[in-house]
Amino acid sequence: MKSSAFLLVPAASLVEPHVSGGVKQKGFVLIASLLIMVVLTILALSMFRSFGLQELMAGNMREKSRAIDAAQAAINYAEFWLAKGNASTGSTCSASATVNQPVVCSNAPPGSYLTTLPWAFGVNYTPGGMQTNSNGGANNYYANPRYYIQYLGTYPNGLMYRITALGYGGNSNAVAVLQSMYQVPSGSGTSLTGP
Repeated sequence: MKSSAFLLVPAASLVEPHVSGGVKQKGFVLIASLLIMVVLTILALSMFRSFGLQELMAGNMREKSRAIDAAQAAINYAEFWLAKGNASTGSTCSASATVNQPVVCSNAPPGSYLTTLPWAFGVNYTPGGMQTNSNGGANNYYANPRYYIQYLGTYPNGLMYRITALGYGGNSNAVAVLQSMYQVPSGSGTSLTGP
């Protein structure tokens, strides 16, 4: 005779918990989501660093633009001054003197004037409304622009000048040096570099 034994198991232990797809999850979703969060965090940090760098570049561009504007204002004033009847053959100017009144020089600026700053020569010019402060700042310029008018000679159409100007932005690193060739024919001036 066969004997049969029955094992009684509670019904609750026969039912598996409901898992989508019928597969047990073993923490893969948690690990995958943590990895995605790490990647997103790295992207966010690099984006913030990029924004900071772009802000620095924009600030540098603004200061360089301000330096160019200051130098251009000095050139414009020098051209205006020459056109008002002040054109002459000039005199020898000192390489180490800064003056506050416009003057025409017959000699070239000192040797390394394009690379040596600040200039120890030239005409110190203060445009109307310009504020300077050696600490610079958003509403201040580091220093007044300077210009140097050099007489180049007499040409068939009049007297020729080279005007070199130096302008600063809000700090000592934002510098622009511009030059203009200017001709004064019989009582009026004509810029050869622009309007």
